[in-house]
Amino acid sequence: MKFSDAQQKEVIEASSGQLLGFIVDAEIDKESGRIISFIVETNGAYPTFFNKKRETKKIAVENIAIIGKDVIIVSRNIE
Repeated sequence: MKFSDAQQKEVIEASSGQLLGFIVDAEIDKESGRIISFIVETNGAYPTFFNKKRETKKIAVENIAIIGKDVIIVSRNIE
């Protein structure tokens, strides 16, 4: 999967079913080149007139339960 494909998927927390947001960045291990975690923007994809502040959360790859066609399901707590 390309990173650009992951950015188009909704990120959902499994236990609550809550939409967390969309992936905006990734943290990569310099030595191995593997993705360590994804950065998710939690305020929606774009800032609005009333909500200009962008909040992000970090999701470790180990916490991702399923990567589906349209969504990414997160199974554990996020930072």
